[in-house]
Amino acid sequence: MFKLNNIYRPITAQPFLYDEYYTEIQPCEALKPYICCFWGTRKPYSDITSIKIKDKLVIPDTCMDIIFNINTDKNELDGFFAGLSDTTFIDKTKNVSSSMSCFAIRFYCWAVPLFSDKSMKHVLNSFVEVEDYFKNFKRDLYDILIRNQLFHDRADRVQQYLIKKINHDKQNNNIMNSVYKILKSKGTANISELAGFTAVSQRQLERLFLENIGVSPKKLSGLVRYQYLWQDILYNTNLNIHDSVCKYGYTDQSHLLNDFKKYHTLSTADARIFAYKNR
Repeated sequence: MFKLNNIYRPITAQPFLYDEYYTEIQPCEALKPYICCFWGTRKPYSDITSIKIKDKLVIPDTCMDIIFNINTDKNELDGFFAGLSDTTFIDKTKNVSSSMSCFAIRFYCWAVPLFSDKSMKHVLNSFVEVEDYFKNFKRDLYDILIRNQLFHDRADRVQQYLIKKINHDKQNNNIMNSVYKILKSKGTANISELAGFTAVSQRQLERLFLENIGVSPKKLSGLVRYQYLWQDILYNTNLNIHDSVCKYGYTDQSHLLNDFKKYHTLSTADARIFAYKNR
C-alpha cells in the first residue's frame, strides 16, 4: 500500500479540540496508510457532568467516516457512513442520554474501497446506513462496541478487525499514483498532468476516480489544495497571502480568499480564531 499518510494528513476546523465529548487517536502502524484516526467520546456520557453536545463546525477533510452510536443500557448500536464531503456544515447542539457514546473510524478517501463492498460513485455528501457500503461491519463490531465502554479498548479491538478486512486486491495503482501526484503538488496538478503521470487517458482517469473515490480528480485536487491552505493558515503565524496565491496557483488574492471561504464558511482570520478558541 502506498503510504500517502507520510506526506499528507488532513485536519478539522478545530484540531486542538479534545475533551470528554470528543477525542481522537492515531491507528496502529499497520492501519496508518488507510485510517486517519479513530474518534469519539472518551467514555459513556453517564460519566460526564453535562451531556449537552455543542455545535461543531465540520469542514471538508478528504476523508470518509463510519460512525457508531452506542447505547449500552439498551444494547443498541446504530451505524452510519459519511461519504466524502465538499461542503461545510454545522453538527447541531443536541442532548443525549447518559448511556450513549460514540465511536468512529475516519478513513482516507483513497483507502475506503479496500474495506467496502460497493462502488464509491454516489458517496459525495452522502450520509447513509453503514450496511449500505460495509455489509457486515455493524454485525461484526456489535459485541466489541457494546461490551467495551472505554474508547481505547474499543479502538484496540476494532483495529484487529480492520487489519483482517483489508482487501489488497482492490487497490488500483493508477488511482494511487494519481492521488500521490495530487498530494505532492498540494492540489495544484491538473488533469493532463495526472494523466501523463499515470500513463492513462484523462477519460479513463475520470472514470476510475468516480468509481474508487466518488469525485473527479479536479474535485479531489481542489479539496486537497484547500486542506493544505488551511494548515498553512492555522500553523504559520507569518503567513503571507500573496505568497500563498502563487504557491497554490490562484489567480489573485480575492480568488484565494473566496475559495477558502467557500469551503470553510469563515474568513481566514475568523477560521484561525475559531480553531484556537477551545485549545
